[in-house]
Amino acid sequence: MADVYAMNRFIFIFFLACTISLGATDTIPVYEEPHHHLVYSNGEIRILDVRLQPGDTSAWHRHRHAITYIGLEGSRIWLDVPGEHPRSVYLPDDFWGGDTEYPEIPFTHRIANVGFQPFRLLAVEHLNPRKEIQINETELDGWESLDVNPYFILHKLTVDPGQTKTNLFSGPGLLICRGKSQLLLSHAGTVAAFQQGDWQYWPVGTVEVGLTNPGDEPMEVLLLHL
Repeated sequence: MADVYAMNRFIFIFFLACTISLGATDTIPVYEEPHHHLVYSNGEIRILDVRLQPGDTSAWHRHRHAITYIGLEGSRIWLDVPGEHPRSVYLPDDFWGGDTEYPEIPFTHRIANVGFQPFRLLAVEHLNPRKEIQINETELDGWESLDVNPYFILHKLTVDPGQTKTNLFSGPGLLICRGKSQLLLSHAGTVAAFQQGDWQYWPVGTVEVGLTNPGDEPMEVLLLHL
């Protein structure tokens, strides 16, 4: 009987080890997950356009770099983490957040859109700790500070209908547009429409942009210093 118990225990441990190994093998980097569309990478950052339609479920994927999230279209999201009970949370259109501990403690999960509307966010991975930079607060007059950490500095600017704002900031910086209407973004002698989810990244240098709101809805611009 003892031999049978020992054999059963061995078989259980063997299959448990195989299951853990298989799970690790099947887990892919976040930037390879099909719903996390890699739209930009330069060795310092990655920008992922994350989209899930109602009913979509992502593959198991892992995070190994600091990341910040900028919500664009909210929905109820189901979160599944190994060893934890799955749960669902509602993420609104204008949420933001992230995690800077993934380089020390990699994280694996999968997500699903269990709401009734499409879900979209921009996720920005920082592959290295942010170099120390000096931010001229006078340049960001009128901007609301949302977050400061060793990887990301995030500010928000609201542009009201009929308003034009001219801003100066130093790169590397990522400008992201949010809202139901559009802005006119002027930079280096050009003018272009700047709408919900549009972004512009400047890796170096001092950048001067003009933001004009020709519509009748307030618009938001988020500035991510990297």
